[in-house]
Formats: sequence, structure tokens, C-alpha cells
Amino acid sequence: MPSSAYVLLNIAGPQTKNVVAKIRKIKGVKSAHIVAGPYDVIAFVEGESQEEIGELVISKIRKTQGVTNTITCFVVS
Repeated sequence: MPSSAYVLLNIAGPQTKNVVAKIRKIKGVKSAHIVAGPYDVIAFVEGESQEEIGELVISKIRKTQGVTNTITCFVVS
């Protein structure tokens, strides 16, 4: 069953624009925006399952240089 989630990211130092540009190119990432507040970036992602989204976050988003922390919030309705 298709799933979607918002991924909240913290970015190290002044790399935010570069990180967002890289994340936007990842398959499954539908949008990514720089935001003000406790997080630096919010990305909206979609996948065939929660497991697929988890793999996307772990293997692609978290490994993007500059990303220091992520929180994944699955959409439930």
C-alpha cells in the first residue's frame, strides 16, 4: 500500500542550500524546503510502503553529506 511521510532534517553549518538541492534529486522525494524553526529542512517523500520509505531515509537522505539528524513522520490519513 502506498505510503508518504514528512522527513524533518537538521543540517550541519552553512550547507543547507546544497543539501536541499541534492535531496530534491533523490527518487521518492517529492519536495524539500528550507524552513525556519527547530529543523532546517522538511522533505515530503512517497514510497510503496513504510519499509521502502525507511530504506530511502536510511540509505539516501541520512547519507547525504551535511545531514546530521532526521525524524520521519508517516502520514496516517
